[in-house]
Amino acid sequence: MDAPKFLQLKAEEDVLEVLHASMAPNLLKFSLMVTWLLLPFFFLFPLLREGTWGVWLLILWVLSGLIILGRAYLKWSHTVLVITDRRVVDHDQKGFFDRVVTEARYDQIDEVSYQVKGVASTLFRYGTLRVQLNGSAADIEVHHIKKPAKISDKINDLRSEVHGKKR
Repeated sequence: MDAPKFLQLKAEEDVLEVLHASMAPNLLKFSLMVTWLLLPFFFLFPLLREGTWGVWLLILWVLSGLIILGRAYLKWSHTVLVITDRRVVDHDQKGFFDRVVTEARYDQIDEVSYQVKGVASTLFRYGTLRVQLNGSAADIEVHHIKKPAKISDKINDLRSEVHGKKR
């Protein structure tokens, strides 16, 4: 499996999983953004009849829709949890120029837990994954991740392998 372009891998490190947030909790938000983008085309002829200001309004409306939708897609596509054979990397894209990257080697992980709360989460099988780290390091918390039980088990298995090698 290939690593995302924005993630730097260590020498001889293999990517096992690249996990995005589930689209289910964001469907309403994305559908509203697409509606905002498509809505000016329903008013195309009335706006063009108004002359120059109508054309500018149409252009600004479409551009704002593209920017809003592009920002949301960039934020979703660049917010990932990457599981490698050596570490877990949480890459949170907060905006165009704002990102938070948290990484933890398996020997730094104290506990892995998950929570599936609510009807929608249960139906669409997504939840919150929490990775608690040793000491004062910032914990990793990933929301709306698909099949959190499976991911939790995978991280725990990798932790066991690392602890087994050290003994």
